Amino acid sequence: MMKKGIVLFTTLMILMLLLSVMVYFLEFTKKAKDQVTYEFALLQTNSIVTNLVSYFKTIDLDQQSIFYGSGVPFTLELGTHTVTLEINSAHKLLDINTLAHAIETKDTPAYTEFVNFLYTKRLRDPELFIDILLDTVDNDKEEKNSGSGSEIVLLNPRFANGAIYNQKHFDTIIEYYATVSNDQDIYNIAFENYFSFRGGSLDINYLSKELLNLLFHDANSFSLSQIVDHNERYEELDELPFDEYYLKKINSGRMGHSIGVESALIKVDASFEYTEQFRSSIEFFYDVKNKVLSGYKVKDITFE
Repeated sequence: MMKKGIVLFTTLMILMLLLSVMVYFLEFTKKAKDQVTYEFALLQTNSIVTNLVSYFKTIDLDQQSIFYGSGVPFTLELGTHTVTLEINSAHKLLDINTLAHAIETKDTPAYTEFVNFLYTKRLRDPELFIDILLDTVDNDKEEKNSGSGSEIVLLNPRFANGAIYNQKHFDTIIEYYATVSNDQDIYNIAFENYFSFRGGSLDINYLSKELLNLLFHDANSFSLSQIVDHNERYEELDELPFDEYYLKKINSGRMGHSIGVESALIKVDASFEYTEQFRSSIEFFYDVKNKVLSGYKVKDITFE
């Protein structure tokens, strides 16, 4: 009963949010139905997002609401206009930069585990790939393994070192590895199921089966299956189906990441459809405690 009540509350909350956006949406779009330019579409999308974020700041998203509302698209159609919104925990993937710093000395369990993971994905030269990652996140121009070709900036002076900033930056690394190693198998690895580009902490309530197997490869497989199949939020790590010894290992973190049961940051994906005009899709991150937006990006604008 409690779960149903929470789901209902979350659904109503999201629908109220969408309705608020749609009212603004209709008032704005009825003013211009003729000539639609990219600049106008971008302006209109940004204006709606401003309104959406303002609404977010008027509500308090607790952990239960995030859990039961996560990954469920909410769509509201009003006349010829449609808004779709989806929220997710931003603590469900490994931060590639945090991982890189955890394995930079190469004498840690995290390094060995990551190398073994890449071998299971049939990567021909995991050590080279990791060297490329490490030479990207540091600020110097010296190769980790002299002569290996792992420092991209030596061949491409415009390449940015210091961190792996986003998916486009990471794609450049993948393409570079494939070229210097002649290993096309790297394109078969679904890195997007494992890595993001922000964070450093993980909320175990949202981890996928693939990521759980990577992080807890030495855990009991039945226990991992229980976590994957759970349909109620873990509120304490002690509730996990592990023995006391393994819980202590989890409390010390994995691959440079702390493991917890809360999501301070959520990722919001939204799409706006203007019938016979254009469609736009955006994403941003929202700090539920401090009520601050970050990482706003217009992913796509297409015209009818």
